[in-house]
Amino acid sequence: MAPVAVTGIVLAGGLSSRMGEDKSLMPLRGKTLIMYAIEALTPHCEKVIISSNLQAYNFTGCDVWTDELAVQAPVNGLYSCLKRSKTDWNFILTCDMPLAGSQLVGYLLEQTGGEDAVIPVHGKGWVEPLCGLYNRSALNVLEHQVQSGEYSILKFLKSIRCRYVEIGPHLDFYNREMFSNLNSPADLDMLS
Repeated sequence: MAPVAVTGIVLAGGLSSRMGEDKSLMPLRGKTLIMYAIEALTPHCEKVIISSNLQAYNFTGCDVWTDELAVQAPVNGLYSCLKRSKTDWNFILTCDMPLAGSQLVGYLLEQTGGEDAVIPVHGKGWVEPLCGLYNRSALNVLEHQVQSGEYSILKFLKSIRCRYVEIGPHLDFYNREMFSNLNSPADLDMLS
């Protein structure tokens, strides 16, 4: 059962140290990486926002929500955006996973129920916490975790009701590269 309203959250707050420049603005096949994430989320979300401390995204038409914590970790974006979100369900998608696509987003939305999170798993048990659904019902657990100095999203998932959804060749939209993270110029060249 798909949720009624979903906020799309594009995580674009990483350091991009291996890329050498802001990877969210790197071009791939004629558009920036951040636009792939926005386009994957837009058909399914009533609003798409960008989680970043940079104000370089006017061209996207999306609001930018800044981090609340002074720590460099993806959990910071998740926590900060869940606090501000007006919808129970929120789809988190990192900007460096351009092949995830809209069909994956729609499929995961169909898997929601009474959980706090719906997260894809692929291959030999690879969990993709930066491409999944999070419900604000888990915000208190997350807040307690970050206030105690624990910034692992995987540890957070073990503390809440999480549904892991197998993504593989049994799905017609599956592509073995769909969860590829682009962290370096070499990664980008492989998909160009």
